[in-house]
Amino acid sequence: MTSRLKMIAKNSLSVLAVSTLVLTSATAAFAERGGNGNGNGNGNSNGNGNNSSNSAEARNNGNNGRGELARELRGLNAAHANANALANAAPNSMPGRLNGYKLAQESAAQANAVETAAQDEYDRLIGLTEEEIAAQYPEGGYEDAVLNAAQTLQVASDDAAAAQAIAAESLVVLTDGRVLSDAAMAELHRLLGL
Repeated sequence: MTSRLKMIAKNSLSVLAVSTLVLTSATAAFAERGGNGNGNGNGNSNGNGNNSSNSAEARNNGNNGRGELARELRGLNAAHANANALANAAPNSMPGRLNGYKLAQESAAQANAVETAAQDEYDRLIGLTEEEIAAQYPEGGYEDAVLNAAQTLQVASDDAAAAQAIAAESLVVLTDGRVLSDAAMAELHRLLGL
């Protein structure tokens, strides 16, 4: 019974509001004796309007291409979350998978840097002249240094390849096997700070 009373009261208030609006509006329509209703009869329209929905400016107003990228990224837009939220997310949630991908990419980048440094050292050693070898290794040991550098390079190359494989797999897991455009990958990396 109470809900019925509330409904009646609500409908009554609506009718009252509409009737007040109609009466107020109708009052302004009456003209004074000999007058023109205070309207002065002058319109201010010049008929030169633009249909802005058809103009090129409306179609491209402020479009920076991010909408298209956001549609392509779909759930990967969770990369907008702050780093703390990504780090503390459940591993199988989208933010958690994004964090796993980010960590895998950072690990791969670090492994590549180690491999590059090992390659540079190996190249430096094998590029030494006889005079440089004699100056840097007066007691001998050059061959051992080259062997150690080669072994270090091999380990670094293996580690970099493994890190790249993990990073590639993390991308497949992240996107459910969906291939992203270069622009979408760049946007994802920008969002993740990679």
